[in-house]
Order: sequence, then structure tokens, then C-alpha cells
Amino acid sequence: MEDKQFGHTERDEARFDERMRRNSATPEEEKREPTAYERAQIGDCLCDEGRVEDAIIHYRKAVKMEGNNAHYRERLGDAYAYSEESVKAVGEYRRALKLNPRRAEPHFGLAEVYRRYGKLNAAVASYRKAVQYNPLNPFYRYKLGDALAQIGLLEEAIVNLEIAVQVTETDGFYHFWLGDLYAIAGRIGDAIIEMQQATIFAPRDSYYNLRLGMLYLRAGYVNDAVNALERAVKLKPRDRAYHAILADAYQQQGSVREAIAHYRRAGRMDDYDAITLEKLRRMSEK
Repeated sequence: MEDKQFGHTERDEARFDERMRRNSATPEEEKREPTAYERAQIGDCLCDEGRVEDAIIHYRKAVKMEGNNAHYRERLGDAYAYSEESVKAVGEYRRALKLNPRRAEPHFGLAEVYRRYGKLNAAVASYRKAVQYNPLNPFYRYKLGDALAQIGLLEEAIVNLEIAVQVTETDGFYHFWLGDLYAIAGRIGDAIIEMQQATIFAPRDSYYNLRLGMLYLRAGYVNDAVNALERAVKLKPRDRAYHAILADAYQQQGSVREAIAHYRRAGRMDDYDAITLEKLRRMSEK
């Protein structure tokens, strides 16, 4: 793993603390060393502001003050991972797990780092641990399912997305991804049902409507496909590939005039749009 080196040294931390003291206008009695908890809270706020390097300094201080606190090490690991200091991130996640091996979050953090570097089997093992210790976290289930699908374990992937949907029944995101896995598995009827749910709970998402239309085309429900694709185009009227897919549906429906109109709106595509259209057309084929 290659890491981006920021070089957080003791001198950096001392300079940071001195700057904080100089900028402080609080009364003398309030000028005290922050507790480990306060350091971690400041780090969280700095991360929210995108100031991850400054956050790392506070997390490191918290860890020095309470090195047996798994949560502080986990947050430091997250900050390192965000900063692409992956070796340091892995080290902190592993230290957190030594302190509390049943914490789901460090397992998830490790999985994300492993996946970033293409170590999918290691990622799956860590995602499984995260799910084991937090089985009702739908995002963990989604990430595990996606990784499982990539290594060919499609049935197990589907099971995890089915659980995610049961946990968050009204979230279109999980319905979409379960529908996507059903489509990959050739379960088109189930895929259509889940994609319908995705569009119901996220009606303004143009891509969900597009994918629903493509599933209808794949199943031979041309009129339903046209309706869904019209909604997709209405939500994203400048997308050339969307117009071309809708034109394909109109052509299959026998609506020649409408097909010609949308082929014209698709117009001449650049290489990116052409590749996207070809990919979409393959997905809509029976």
C-alpha cells in the first residue's frame, strides 16, 4: 500500500497547540489542557469541516491520553484512512480491535482500506466481521453484498441486501441495489419489483427510473418501459444516452415519430456518452 505522507510529528503537534493557545481569548481559568474526550470531539468537528490534518493531531492527543480507548483509536484510523495514510489507518484499526475485538466499526474500516487496494477477499472477511457485530446496519450489509458480488458469491450477496431492505424498508437506495443484484442473477421479476420500490421511495432519482425502464424492456413490457423512461428523461433532459434509450423503447413500441424525435435529441455523442449508451443497451437486452 502506498501512502500519502503528511508527517505528523511531535513538533507539528506542539506548534498546533501553541497556535491554539495564541488564538484563544478565553479566561485564564478556562485555559487548561483539553481532556481526551474533548480532543476527540474537536477532532470530529474538524473532520466535519474537512480539516482532517488538524483533526489527526487532536485524535493523536486523545490516544496518547487514553491509549486503551478503542473508540479514539478507531477515529484516528478513520482520519488516517481519509488522508490516504492507509498503513497508519490499518495499525490503528488493529490496535482498536485488540482492545475490543467485538467492535464493528474497526472491522468495517479495515474492510474499506483492503477494498481500496483491491484485496477483495480480505475486505469480505472484515465486512463479515462488521456485520457479525452489527447485524442491523444496512450500509454494512450493502458493502458486504457488493464485495461478495464482485468475487462471485452472488447468492450470499443477495441475502445481505435482502436483510438491508428489511431493516430500511423505505430507503430507495437499498431497494435499487437489491434489484440490481436480482437482475445480475437473472431474476427479472424480482428485480422489477425492487426497482419499482426504489422509484417509489426516491421518485426524483432519474437513474432509478432509467434502470426500471430498462428492466421492463428486458422483460418485454414495452409500454411500461416507455412510461418509466419518459420519467427518467423528464428528470434528466440533457442526458443524450437517456434520450437514445427512450428512442429505442419508442421504436420497439412502434412509435416511430417519437423515436426519431428522441434519436435527434440524443444527437452526436462524445466517446464517454457512446460508451455509456452501449453499456445501458447491453443491460436492457433480454
